[in-house]
Amino acid sequence: MSEKYEIEKLNSIRIKCVVSSIIVIIGIGLVILGQMMEQSYFLLIMVIAIILIILGVKFDTKYNKEFKKIYKEIFVEGTLKENFNNVYYDPTRGFSEMAVRGFDLNMMGNRFRSEDYIRASFNGINFETSDVYIAQHTSSGKSSHTTVYFEGRMIILDFPEKYVNSVRVYSKAFAYRQGRLSGLVSNKVDMESVDFNKIFDVLTLNDHDAFYLLTPQLMERLQVLQRRYCSIAFHIRGNKLIIAFNEVNNNAFDPKSMWSKIEYEAEKRKVQADIGDIKQILYILV
Repeated sequence: MSEKYEIEKLNSIRIKCVVSSIIVIIGIGLVILGQMMEQSYFLLIMVIAIILIILGVKFDTKYNKEFKKIYKEIFVEGTLKENFNNVYYDPTRGFSEMAVRGFDLNMMGNRFRSEDYIRASFNGINFETSDVYIAQHTSSGKSSHTTVYFEGRMIILDFPEKYVNSVRVYSKAFAYRQGRLSGLVSNKVDMESVDFNKIFDVLTLNDHDAFYLLTPQLMERLQVLQRRYCSIAFHIRGNKLIIAFNEVNNNAFDPKSMWSKIEYEAEKRKVQADIGDIKQILYILV
């Protein structure tokens, strides 16, 4: 199929998504309106509202799934293969909750999702990456609250230069940190660089590992990344480097808005920019 046909099809489905969302909004509006109507009209309005909400949600779910599938086939998979080698991409899954827990970087809440899993190689270095969302939702019956612990991307890559038991580096802005490491207490270590200590906290099971690993060159690289991603964390364990950086509401590998017409060149640039975020980290660290 031609590129033009695919974009037209995508925009057609996008319009169906928008219409479905509008139906849901109208249904919610009728619920609010019904609260202000006389009793004789209340039941009728509520029935209409519930039907609209159910139909809207049903069709919105269906068309959103179809839209994402086609969008990622057109814009994401091919662009990944243009930038990396040995690409495996699955837009519907990501890191498992157990895997992220094992990264020992974040507090884990009761809400978790992960998608856009990528496994590839770059300049001879193998890596895996995925979007990750972690939150804690609480409800008292009358009210509810959600605290987002992490929303961004995690990357795990081969780091063969050095081997250490465990060194974790958190930027000061990385708030919801994993405290204990597999039940063991980590030591907080101050490095020789005053500027580095102002930006990062270093936690390690063995002080020697931290000083062995965090050379002036590596500390400088981490500072470069912190200037780009304020809330960022690293865990070097064995010969693996795990990176987590918050990018709230970035929605990597998704369109900026379902309410705007899809333009091929604009979406291609957005996806390339999302890939560029990953490449920048890999360029700096490997």
